This record gives sequence, structure tokens and C-alpha cells, in this order.
Amino acid sequence: MTGKRCWEVKVVRLIREGRPEEALALLAEKYGVRPPKLRVGTVKGRRGAVGCYAPKEETIYLSNAEMMFKPYVLLHEFYHHLRSLQGKFSRSEKHAEKFAREFLEFHGS
Repeated sequence: MTGKRCWEVKVVRLIREGRPEEALALLAEKYGVRPPKLRVGTVKGRRGAVGCYAPKEETIYLSNAEMMFKPYVLLHEFYHHLRSLQGKFSRSEKHAEKFAREFLEFHGS
């Protein structure tokens, strides 16, 4: 297994073990950004979403605590965080999906 794959496996494992803050810190370190905050709750206008990134707050909101164990959701929202800090937040939905899928492709969803 390559170094990249080991790192990705660790991130996914941390999320599945209920240690999402550690996974987000690892992602942030890898990409050279501040880690996002993580909150359970919803954002006005996005009440039906399982996850949502609020760029002004640099916060990932999850609809319920169970979502903290879902790698796809956290990786998808982390991508939005990453792009927002790069000043490229708009029209990134399909790229966020691809980022999360590529992470999980090797180790299952």
C-alpha cells in the first residue's frame, strides 16, 4: 500500500471510529489549511441536507451525530472548506463528490 493510500485509510478509519475532529485535523494539515469546526445542527435553507459547509463560519454542520461516522459526508464537506479557503467555493458540488468518492474508492464507503 502506498503512503498516500495509508494516509487515506487512516482518515477514513478515524471518521468511522467516531473521531472526526482528528480526521479533519489530519486533512487540514495535509492540505495546509485551518481545520473546519464541526457542529451537529442544520443551516437555514439547507434543513434537508445531511451535511452543509458554512464558509463564513468555517464550520461543517451535520444533520445529526450519526453523520460524524460517515466518511463520504465529512470528506465532501471538507472539500467545500478547502475550496472556500482558496476563494473558489462556488460551483464545486461535483468536485466535492469526486473528492469524497476517490477517497473511498480504495477502502469502500
